[in-house]
Amino acid sequence: MRKEIKISKALMQKYLQAKESSKVSIIEYERLGSGWHGTGYKVKYQITNHKSQKKVKEVVIRTLMPADFSHDYKSDRAKVFILQHEMAQEIPGHVVSFDVSGYTKKGELTSLGDIEEFFQIVEVAQGETYSSDFQRIKTSGTITDADRKKALAVSDYLVKLHSKTLKADAHSTRSIRRRHTRDAVGHGEMMMGVIDTYPDDFTFISKEKLTDLICKTVKSRERTKDTPFIPCHVHGDFHPGNIIFKGNKLTVLDASRQLWGDPADDVAAMAINYIWFAVMQSGGFSGPFAELFEIFWNNYFKKTNDMTIPVTAGVHFAFRGVVVAHPIFYKDQSDEVRRKMIKFVDNVLNEGPFDPHMIKEYLG
Repeated sequence: MRKEIKISKALMQKYLQAKESSKVSIIEYERLGSGWHGTGYKVKYQITNHKSQKKVKEVVIRTLMPADFSHDYKSDRAKVFILQHEMAQEIPGHVVSFDVSGYTKKGELTSLGDIEEFFQIVEVAQGETYSSDFQRIKTSGTITDADRKKALAVSDYLVKLHSKTLKADAHSTRSIRRRHTRDAVGHGEMMMGVIDTYPDDFTFISKEKLTDLICKTVKSRERTKDTPFIPCHVHGDFHPGNIIFKGNKLTVLDASRQLWGDPADDVAAMAINYIWFAVMQSGGFSGPFAELFEIFWNNYFKKTNDMTIPVTAGVHFAFRGVVVAHPIFYKDQSDEVRRKMIKFVDNVLNEGPFDPHMIKEYLG
């Protein structure tokens, strides 16, 4: 059963009175019907101004289903309506779009139609990024007990984060599950979006091979998209630059892209950094970063026993692989390191379920 977004008649009257700056009486509030994307309502209402003059108007209210077509989150649905409102102002002969609006948990209406741009305000995080530890270890070639404890803390953070699972009907759960792995490949900030920011003159991999890698990732996603993992809270961009340590306190930055999804995303996002830095430091999977990987990985699986992660990890490693190999994002590495990271992804996609004991073989 697909869930509809319902707007009460009382709330609609409250909104229209604020919008019209006059007394409003709703004459007719009719559900027009539903399609694949959403539901429409026709509202006929009377406006009485301060001179007691009356005028009748009719409008159509449109909502979107909160599942399928990447409409799972409030932000998805806001994006659709804001774009359609903007286009209605620009496309000749288009029906008039009066506003984009939403309602709060308190039953208050918020108009978005006149907003030109959005921004976010966040607090300043106190401490040092986990990536600074990676750079220090890469230079020194040694790790301390504090480094081992941090790898454990990062792993424990994900164990706790992923313990919050989605409580939803089967249809919504399936939509979220498929959406997450779909986005890993085709979303604007994910794999193909990242590849589109590669410069035209990169040489560490041929464009034909990069295209082949995309095709393998899509095929892997199709094979694994219905793997029965339970969608859980995810960070969405869990790499060392988004983790702050102040003493023993861990704070995360920039959670993004999805709230519910595949825990393999976060696990792969962190795990590939241990592998990548090991390659940059030693040319292969050995040394201090290999030890930190094992602490991170073994602790997570000891405490979760989540055997679906190796099945879907390939898609997420593919996205993270083209990120760490990026010629502009990360200039301070050799093309040989880039080639090894792409080889790692290619072999993971070829082999099926990810096996942490095969990392040296994956790197070629």
